[in-house]
Amino acid sequence: MEKIACTVGILTRNSEKTLRRALDSVVEFEEILICDGGSTDTTLDIAADYGCRLLKQDLRYTDQDGRIVDYAGVRNQCLRAARHPWFLYIDSDEAASPELVAEIRKVVAEGSGCDGFRIPERMILMGRMIEHSSNYPGYQFRFLRTDREIYFKKPVHERPVFTQVPAKTCTLAGPWYVFWEREDIYNYMSRNKKYIALEVGRSSDRTLRTFVSSYLPRNIRSILGIAARTFAARFMHPPRECMPLVVEWGRIRYHLRLIASLFPKSL
Repeated sequence: MEKIACTVGILTRNSEKTLRRALDSVVEFEEILICDGGSTDTTLDIAADYGCRLLKQDLRYTDQDGRIVDYAGVRNQCLRAARHPWFLYIDSDEAASPELVAEIRKVVAEGSGCDGFRIPERMILMGRMIEHSSNYPGYQFRFLRTDREIYFKKPVHERPVFTQVPAKTCTLAGPWYVFWEREDIYNYMSRNKKYIALEVGRSSDRTLRTFVSSYLPRNIRSILGIAARTFAARFMHPPRECMPLVVEWGRIRYHLRLIASLFPKSL
């Protein structure tokens, strides 16, 4: 089958446990760009097996231990290095669904006036698809043009900025997959400590006024939304089809931790 004229960008750092699954899901793409943060395991050997192109993460975007501190920075690295006018990104512990790959193939082959496409997220928990979660459909702009002056911003929970106005955005139906194992469920908060720290650092100079008028209400709305969607899913669907409550509670705790971290400093 003819390859898809699109670049796939994947961030790695000692990702040998999950990288083959991610690469298997995007083998139909013409270019796979691995942006690596100094892996010492077999990550780079696996990437070589799949014919990936290697890009080293810019040290400006990592700390002294090689951990990413500016996700927008490394995403922009990949976006700028892409050799095709279309760019898809997934993480090394994720995968593109066959439905998503088929949709992207059609878009690239037929052309599109869209600058970027939102893609829904789906969780796979210990091999089982989770049908209902508080963060569904979880749309993110994961499929973008590289020739429209688009760039990523925010060091954590990065998102693209469309500089050409008006920008045209579209939505695909096929999801990208996020995989969870049992330990990921019960270590939810410890897995997210890094992201909390990055968010707190980014907001450390927030004034009391902006904290009270913007930051606090936004996080409270997120908490109420998670709680409402979790309750509705549990009321309408069997628990087995829903995201475990420990994860939903972890999402609420995430926002509570952000509020608690900034509230004393704001005063």
